[in-house]
Amino acid sequence: MKEHSKSSIDYFILPNKIICSIAGMWPIDEKSSTSNKVFAYFRLLFALTAVSNVFVPELLTIVVNWGDLQILAGVGCVLTTVGQLLFKMVYIIVRKKKAYWLYNELRDLWNTSDDIEERQPFEKLAYWARTITIVFYSSCLCNVFTFTIAAALNYIKIKYNANENANKSRHLPFEVWYGTDITDSPQFEIAFICQVVSSLICCAGISGLDATFVTIILHVCGQFKLINTWFNKIRIERSCELVRANCFGNLEANLIRCIRHHQRMINVVNKVNNLLTPIIFVQLLTSGVEICLSGFAVTDNSGTGVDKLKCISYLISMWIQLVLWCWAGEILVQESQQIGHTIYLNVSWYSLPPIYRRQLCLIIVRAQQNCSIRALTFQTLSIHTLTAVFNTAASYFTLLRQMQQK
Repeated sequence: MKEHSKSSIDYFILPNKIICSIAGMWPIDEKSSTSNKVFAYFRLLFALTAVSNVFVPELLTIVVNWGDLQILAGVGCVLTTVGQLLFKMVYIIVRKKKAYWLYNELRDLWNTSDDIEERQPFEKLAYWARTITIVFYSSCLCNVFTFTIAAALNYIKIKYNANENANKSRHLPFEVWYGTDITDSPQFEIAFICQVVSSLICCAGISGLDATFVTIILHVCGQFKLINTWFNKIRIERSCELVRANCFGNLEANLIRCIRHHQRMINVVNKVNNLLTPIIFVQLLTSGVEICLSGFAVTDNSGTGVDKLKCISYLISMWIQLVLWCWAGEILVQESQQIGHTIYLNVSWYSLPPIYRRQLCLIIVRAQQNCSIRALTFQTLSIHTLTAVFNTAASYFTLLRQMQQK
């Protein structure tokens, strides 16, 4: 694999590219050969098949065992996550042109400044985005390992059990209903391997897509940091009065650069909202259900220690996923608002000619209307949204507890 410079955007988005490519969801380079494009489309088709191979049988399990709260909790949380992934994949495929435009725009924005000091703030956010991608993928991969190892240990235990009915107690990594008995060999082994492969594809799709969306938001935040850096560099000294023409000429050029880039970033945020709003709405709408069901499975006394371990691992991953979305949205709100504060506090606007003061006032007024990622009824994606989802999950959890008692 080609080694990228640590100052290039390819270095920072490399984990996203690798993980999303496993699920066939990374943008295809137009310069790629025909064989590479065919292979990319094959990966995408294979990934959709793998996700459906988990989603459909688990949905049938819910239908067949409707009313069993233990199965509803154990299967429902995984089913909700896989359903989210299937929706995101189909949605991105349908809106491929919008996604490609945004991807190319972010690559173009990366080269906005060549100054090393100016690049440090948004490179730092890009580094955090890279780290987040690796951590979230590791968290999702941990779930695959815990579910698989638990089923494998159960299989080994049953295999060396002398009981003739041992085959009926064997469990797959994920509880599903295929409409036929697969407890006998070799059907069980084939289903086991298929589930492991499908779960690895789902892991790559969930962590890759979500981490990439969060990465996009953080890269946009980095551009607002760059604008703040530019405004911090604008200083009006009293000695400039002696060379007024040259001084204010540079000032005008710097202001025009800041204003144009600010307008460009507002447009980019609108494009991000246009693309991600339905995805974020579905994510937040179902995250409460995920947390509720996995939390209910953890507190269910009928489960074994291994089952609780699986549910705890899964619950932690869902928390990480939700926190990442809301954290990135909160940073975007803060960085877009910070522009107004920077101009008012750090720029000597009171010593500027009236024309420049008016321009700065307009930027301050616009900055008060912060740029944010919206999710329909949830409105602004922020830390307050995280609290709202947790409150919703707690309400669902209380309802399930009452149903269990009755």
